[in-house]
Amino acid sequence: MIRIFCLAMASLFLSSALRAQDSQVTEKTNQTLLRSLRDSIKIVNEDIRLLQHFLEASTTDPRMYQTSLIKSWVIANPELRDSLFYALVAVDSSVQSEAGAEVEVLATETNDIIEVHIGTAVFKGMTLKDALDKSSDKRLYEKIAESYKYSKLTELRNTAFRLPTRFGDDFTPYDQVLEEFTPVWIRLNPIPERAKVDLSLYGLIFKIGPSWGGEVRIGSDEIGFPFWSSGKTLYFVTYKRIKFGFELPFRPGLHTTETFPPFTIQSRKLNGTRGIVGEFDFGPVGGMVSFTRLTDLDTRDLTNPDDFAYVTSIVQGYYSFGISLTPTNLIRVKVGVGSQRVGKSRLVRTPLDSAHTKFEGSVISEHQSNFASPYIKIEYLSKDVSQRFGGSLQYYDYGLLATAWLEIIPNYLSLEMKYAWPLLRDPKKWENGSFLIISPRLRLSL
Repeated sequence: MIRIFCLAMASLFLSSALRAQDSQVTEKTNQTLLRSLRDSIKIVNEDIRLLQHFLEASTTDPRMYQTSLIKSWVIANPELRDSLFYALVAVDSSVQSEAGAEVEVLATETNDIIEVHIGTAVFKGMTLKDALDKSSDKRLYEKIAESYKYSKLTELRNTAFRLPTRFGDDFTPYDQVLEEFTPVWIRLNPIPERAKVDLSLYGLIFKIGPSWGGEVRIGSDEIGFPFWSSGKTLYFVTYKRIKFGFELPFRPGLHTTETFPPFTIQSRKLNGTRGIVGEFDFGPVGGMVSFTRLTDLDTRDLTNPDDFAYVTSIVQGYYSFGISLTPTNLIRVKVGVGSQRVGKSRLVRTPLDSAHTKFEGSVISEHQSNFASPYIKIEYLSKDVSQRFGGSLQYYDYGLLATAWLEIIPNYLSLEMKYAWPLLRDPKKWENGSFLIISPRLRLSL
């Protein structure tokens, strides 16, 4: 019996010891789990604050507020303004310099406060949250959010803002019009040390740096005389969107050429003059002026010494706007007026010796004609990266000038055609019935 009693007592003692040990293990396990949960919650809070600080450090374009559901107001209640001011001073003492300044609140339509502006100081995110949480007024956040009902609202939306879509036409901003319709190889270059050159039968264009450049142009497309049909060569110095320079006669072109069959380039009927010329294109407005005269140096290589014509002045001005058909298809329209003066003269030759082997000539002006006309030009551009092409159609003085170009090698080589013809009238004496010229355009980057 004694043995049985001893065994029972030992078993009871061992069982109690095991239960006590299990209880300690369970308590330690629970403590470990609680500690892990606290640490996890702390880490999550730290991550949230860290992300919030990153968000606060990011600069948000204020223009984004103009197209979102955000409201703004100036707090009119002086007591509420002072309560908010002192709450913010408690977390940032530097704001004391803004005492007395207006307090502007930025919030969502559901009354979530985004920012608070006091003068030039801006509070947002965790900084603003901490300031409002530490305030003795536990309803301060609610009072601020509701104060818009009794305060002066501030207009954030830009009523002039329009968002174009690919499903409908829309007017294009002037800056984009100028950028898109400037040839891609001649656009303003942000790298000053680089230069770009465009070379074709129509002349030479080059740019050096972001603003300066030059141009040598053969022809007067503005009045419907491309290539040598005008008898003029224009020399420009260009600065951004302004061109200024001079004109000189273009002496070749007295005879029809078939150098590039089957295309025949007809001889010119106009003679060149010399003088000054200028152009400008600011987007909404643009134009051209040219004032020249015939000199004794220009009597060589006349089309017909007994009866020849020449253009002595051109004045044009236009209003312009752009339309986006799709994100890659644009149209620019120019509408204006222009005038030009055409002179007609003959050359009288006087012999200098009795053998009539040497002569001198004097120009006798017979008639000056002034022409005025509406000026309309529609330009089209497809700026798809894989295949760029475009063209234009111009009306001036009952004449049409059509151009078309296609890029063959992107950014290096294209082919351009110009075709001019009179519309619903007979050609004037100094006009060709029609004039067609096709030229490759080569672009080089130096």
